[in-house]
Amino acid sequence: MRVCILLYSTFIFFSTSTTAFAQTPAPFTLHDLGHGAWAAIDNPAAKAAQSGSNAGFVIGSEGVVVVDTFENIAAAQDLLDDIRQKTNLPVRFVVNTHYHLDHVAGNNIFAAAGATALAQQNVRAWERSENLKFFGSKITAKQTEAVQSLGLPSITYVHGVALYVGAQRLIVRSLPGHTGGDSVLYDPAANVVFCGDLFWNHTLPNLIDASTGPWIATLDTLLSDYPTATFVPGHGDEVGHAIDVREFRGYLAYLRTAIQKAQGEGKSGDALVDSVLPQLEKKYGSWNFFSFAKSDIAYTDAELRGKKRIPTPVVP
Repeated sequence: MRVCILLYSTFIFFSTSTTAFAQTPAPFTLHDLGHGAWAAIDNPAAKAAQSGSNAGFVIGSEGVVVVDTFENIAAAQDLLDDIRQKTNLPVRFVVNTHYHLDHVAGNNIFAAAGATALAQQNVRAWERSENLKFFGSKITAKQTEAVQSLGLPSITYVHGVALYVGAQRLIVRSLPGHTGGDSVLYDPAANVVFCGDLFWNHTLPNLIDASTGPWIATLDTLLSDYPTATFVPGHGDEVGHAIDVREFRGYLAYLRTAIQKAQGEGKSGDALVDSVLPQLEKKYGSWNFFSFAKSDIAYTDAELRGKKRIPTPVVP
């Protein structure tokens, strides 16, 4: 069957000032999580200027750490402007939680402001190559150029790193699941985990690169290690808590079980999708991005059969 590929149609590099969007809704809303931690939650109503994903930042005693930079530079510039309104401290670091372009397109805005970007080593390897697939076979020269101009992390790690902004210690951990190069950032002072796309709050995920078995184990780790934390999702209308992470874990587990049952009945291709889709709709039809359901089924079917294509990781 034909598998739908998620296209980021609003992936636009703006060269004009963000004042052009002064009369349109803000691309995101800021949520104060305490102790200098802030979540920036996407506002889809912003349309052309929308952020396309969630992000956040932490203001420490000697600097700022930003987590992800949205899908276009207009939204990234707005985020930088909002940070400037809250503190004169320098933005020292940007942590990219994974390589997908809706989380890294504003890297150059923060680099120009003096920030150093860091990520798991696969992010640097995949950012300007794997992101091309989201535009499909008819990708234009302009879109290719835009991907090739994405700002790369200049510091990479395998398992994680500790960041200090003054006395405040932030813990960055690499965990498997969504892409094979994912990280979370934990802020102990605020008890906040910035999850990137390892957590989608009441939202169906993009599984194009995913390995759902390890992903479920990662969610168990997050729930075990940070049981009382606030979790900032990569996508979703609100920050979450342990109950929301468990519900997202439940989606992945339910998806795998339903597909395994259909495979055991000899179903494949469209017949398998037609069998599983009504089950997902009954249980998760009210979640955001339910349009991902068919591709989620197809990708997970391929994964469970050992036939799914995933990006090739960097060999340390």
